[in-house]
Amino acid sequence: MRGVRLVKILAVQILLGLTLVEIGLRIYNPLPFRVRGGRIVLPVHRRYTFHNNGATKLEPVTRHTKNSLGFRGPDPPDDFARRLTLITIGGSTTECLFLSDGKTWTDVLAHALARDRADVWVNNAGLDGQSTYGHLVLLRDFIVRMRPKVAVFLVGVNDVGLASVNDYDASLAPSWVPWRERWNPYEASLGIHRTPWRAEWVFLSTHVELAGLVENFRRMARAREAGFTHQEIDLTALATLAPDAGYAEATFARHTEPLRAYAGRVAAIVELCRANGIEPVLITQPALFGDSVDPVTGVNLATVQVKTGMNGSLSWRVQEHYNDVTRRVARERNVLLVDAAGEMPKDSRLFYDFIHLTNEGAARLGDLVAARVGPFVKAR
Repeated sequence: MRGVRLVKILAVQILLGLTLVEIGLRIYNPLPFRVRGGRIVLPVHRRYTFHNNGATKLEPVTRHTKNSLGFRGPDPPDDFARRLTLITIGGSTTECLFLSDGKTWTDVLAHALARDRADVWVNNAGLDGQSTYGHLVLLRDFIVRMRPKVAVFLVGVNDVGLASVNDYDASLAPSWVPWRERWNPYEASLGIHRTPWRAEWVFLSTHVELAGLVENFRRMARAREAGFTHQEIDLTALATLAPDAGYAEATFARHTEPLRAYAGRVAAIVELCRANGIEPVLITQPALFGDSVDPVTGVNLATVQVKTGMNGSLSWRVQEHYNDVTRRVARERNVLLVDAAGEMPKDSRLFYDFIHLTNEGAARLGDLVAARVGPFVKAR
């Protein structure tokens, strides 16, 4: 009996402790994640300061500001509907998390457009980790209501290998709610398959602060395991990996279904934009790895190991399959394409890791996008 009593006391103490933690997190959450269970939570009016200790390609301190929308850039003007309004959408290579305000490729694009038009307004709605599935959620839940004139999408890198959604994006859609006995049709059309347990966990992590905190730490761990992190690389210190024809063939076979699903999502982005009076622009994903030699270090970017079993050549061939899908959708649906994948040099001065841009890289990409988007919006 005494043992049972101790267990009950312990259970009550644990429950009380968790309740106090939940109350505390609702009053003040020191870790303001941008995904809360089943919702995107845009970081409105936030300022971030990053100390990039030991970095050689990033500024020692970078400052990153979110506006009243939760995006980077100026707040929307009162005469929004009369202006040339443009939003850039993508993952980490669009958000440019560790580049200071004013130095992202979106900023460079904005300055270039402003030289020709005083009424231009540009915002950066990039969200680290987001794939085209997340872009669709962002469009539906936020961008469509704003009705910008143009939406520019840098897509592809977070979609590699995704038949449906990645772990980050899977948290963004409403799930099966048993007592309402319905699926969200938008979710079902994109091919998400959830178990009841997964659905209940999404519901819990959406409405309970502590569960949401646990879920976000879980996502962070999985992203780190998959290599989706920001870390400056030293090309000269990386291992090399010889080509393996058998492994390459098996790799390409695994991407058949993800490529088909990716094509559907890119097409859905175009359709959703145009149905709401927004003109889409697509950008292919550039990367440092590939069949080239880095002009700075002399490292062969084809043989350097990018991840387990993947050297630079194979990684680039896989990425180019996704870029080819972007090119094809743009061609078939008469969408302006900026082929950054083909035009950005493979130069380590432009990238601090294999895909994320330095200040110089962002300036190069911004100029490239402006050279195509500028005449496009002027003609319209």
